[in-house]
Amino acid sequence: MSDKTLDPPLPPIDARAEAVAERLFGLKFALRKDDPKHIHDEWEHAAEWIRDGYLRQAIEVLAAADQAQPASADGSDYGERMRVEYRELTARAGRLRDMLQRYADGTLDFEPVCPISLLSRQLDVMDAYANLLRRRAKIEHVNLEKQDSATE
Repeated sequence: MSDKTLDPPLPPIDARAEAVAERLFGLKFALRKDDPKHIHDEWEHAAEWIRDGYLRQAIEVLAAADQAQPASADGSDYGERMRVEYRELTARAGRLRDMLQRYADGTLDFEPVCPISLLSRQLDVMDAYANLLRRRAKIEHVNLEKQDSATE
């Protein structure tokens, strides 16, 4: 096997990636968690290609973790997410309802490509979904009209 590999070179490694790689290494070899010195010593003496493999895994794991934002990270909870979903749904349904009314009045400034019957059915489904959200909110004691702190 040649010295060159098909893998691209590793990006600069920070302490966070190094720590995650070392932890993954320790887990893989079932090294004792209560003995970090032993894990560190084994890590330091591991072959470079093994260390590179774990560093690549650590970089991927950290990149995925950085992209994923847990619901609690921005201070929102399921109630706030439900309020946002309801506000967005009712706003979109309102715009569609307005467009359909302007079509019926003959004041719409364009001709829809989609059949009006399909757009009307879409509005019916959106209204039904909004009704389901209202019923769920009532059961779960979520006030859908509550404003979030960003809009107050």
